[in-house]
Amino acid sequence: MSKSEVVRLKAAGTSENTEDSWIAVGKVRRTVGLHGWLRIGLLTDFPERFKPGTRVFVQKRFGEPEPVVVSEWRDHFTDTAIDLKFEGADDCDTAAAFVNAMLVVPRSEREKLRGNSDFYADELEGMTVLSPDGKLAGKVLKLESEVPCPYILVLSTDSVEAMVPFRKVFIKSVDRGAKTVRLAEPLSFHIPVE
Repeated sequence: MSKSEVVRLKAAGTSENTEDSWIAVGKVRRTVGLHGWLRIGLLTDFPERFKPGTRVFVQKRFGEPEPVVVSEWRDHFTDTAIDLKFEGADDCDTAAAFVNAMLVVPRSEREKLRGNSDFYADELEGMTVLSPDGKLAGKVLKLESEVPCPYILVLSTDSVEAMVPFRKVFIKSVDRGAKTVRLAEPLSFHIPVE
């Protein structure tokens, strides 16, 4: 499963479901040192997309995404972050202008996935949910990933919303080609949303 190249950021004047919507691949957390380095929280399973010379877009709170070019890259001791420098941002003050911005790419530049068992989190929305025996149980409304225990919100066939923890013990399989999520146990075993 892919991490979260999920956040859809709209380019001005485009609709959310067009091919040129924006996908968040990282968030600028803070500056590091005095020479323009930035700590980037990864929202992608493909950190190689940030190699030196690569163009990404910075989406600040207001305005259009602006292109920047990665000039330097280095690992962080966790697998959830990396440190980057952008061309032209060679000191702490210049780099500070990027803090809290999202790093985005056009949807058309999203990494291609290899098989039907790999998927992007935003592709779950609208997928059919099947019970362990393959019967229709409902559909996925959304994946809530920015919580301590990620879960999918499922609308059952009898119009009840339920939260299903997004863990292998609860999700038997996800088939991107068939657009289905098969549960490991009946939907009725999960927490209904009141």
